[in-house]
Amino acid sequence: MKKWISCILLSALLITALPVSPVTAAETDCTGKLVASGSNINVSLSFPLAVTEKITSLRFKLKVSITSGKMNEPVFTFNDAVKSDVKESGIISGNDNYIVDVVMSGKKGNLVFPANGQADIGTLSLKPSGSVYKISTQFTGVNGEAPSAEYVTETGQSAIEVPLVNTEIITTEGSSSGQSSSSSGGYVPSATKKPDASAEPSATPSATSTPGVNEPSGTSAPGTTEEPGGDITFDKDKKPSMSASAKKGSRVVTFKWNIIDGADGYIFYSASGKSGNYKRIRTILKPDRITCNVTMAYASSYSLRMRAFKTADDGSRIFGQYSKIKKLTTAPVKVKGVKARISGTKINLSWKKVKNAKGYQIYAGKKKNGKYSLVKTLKKGSVLKTTVKNSKKYKYFKARAYVNNASKKRVYGNFCAGVKAKA
Repeated sequence: MKKWISCILLSALLITALPVSPVTAAETDCTGKLVASGSNINVSLSFPLAVTEKITSLRFKLKVSITSGKMNEPVFTFNDAVKSDVKESGIISGNDNYIVDVVMSGKKGNLVFPANGQADIGTLSLKPSGSVYKISTQFTGVNGEAPSAEYVTETGQSAIEVPLVNTEIITTEGSSSGQSSSSSGGYVPSATKKPDASAEPSATPSATSTPGVNEPSGTSAPGTTEEPGGDITFDKDKKPSMSASAKKGSRVVTFKWNIIDGADGYIFYSASGKSGNYKRIRTILKPDRITCNVTMAYASSYSLRMRAFKTADDGSRIFGQYSKIKKLTTAPVKVKGVKARISGTKINLSWKKVKNAKGYQIYAGKKKNGKYSLVKTLKKGSVLKTTVKNSKKYKYFKARAYVNNASKKRVYGNFCAGVKAKA
């Protein structure tokens, strides 16, 4: 989600630890509530009594699943009462589902909502495209499957993730006889929940993890765990074949892989830079699926891998082998704030800094939507201005940033729109 990290830093004006004292379950419970009105879903959150500081930044996700029929991309609208410098809702589409990533963030004193309170965040408008449909909406995890939210207080330094308890799945149906909405199912807190297929492995390093690499496991090493009885034939010794790619100028990574016989799903992991610490970024619960998209950070290098799993009768997971590691660097964000000023025989160019950029390229052309040619390459991301010769050929300018991947090859961001040089 763009701006989330920067907004977290913006919120963290002071470094103060939250007070640690014994609290009851009721004092630590956070609740997400969905109320349906036709094809509109009202979304609200209540935070626990134990949060004594005021919340300036908040993030949570909703999952919209299409059980039957069709729908267009949903729209999330914030309530006017929500006061925040940043109010954004990213929509990520998948196979028969959408993930709605909701972010609010502000400076100290600009509160999402006060401590010990409930906030009506906004309304999610579903967009069914036919008269017969069935759509379910539920809270999901910020970093996993279990419902959760992240928040930052006005004196906090980093985001705190908390589970959302007692959340329900809202099912919206439409037919030739009319529309109806109902609540079905519920999410039981993990402390009392019977293990199921959506439970994630623990953060304990696996017995087969690479030295120095932290991986979730929750089960014995691949190939050593007994399979459940019956006719299950999970090929846990087969290593998945996985590819990972991103389109030019994009931070969306597309994964493709082969089906592993007997698997119930697949889990994808990433490690940033040289940290070597892998984190789970996506869980696929459809065993016949062979592709998915994951939105990563701009201008960042990742090591990526995956593995398949089988769910045993007791709800625990049996894991297969990891795929080979794929390295990938996402493109930097589009350059903004480009200015071109004519000054005698020179044209002065300037632009805003792009995070993590290693350099910039400047192109020029006679027409805004015509052909452009490279006129300057700047090999330092800290350089934010340059000059070129004033020429009749140089009427419009556009720029793009680049980063270097693991092979020292450039990965370019998208060009900004052409900017006309002015006197």
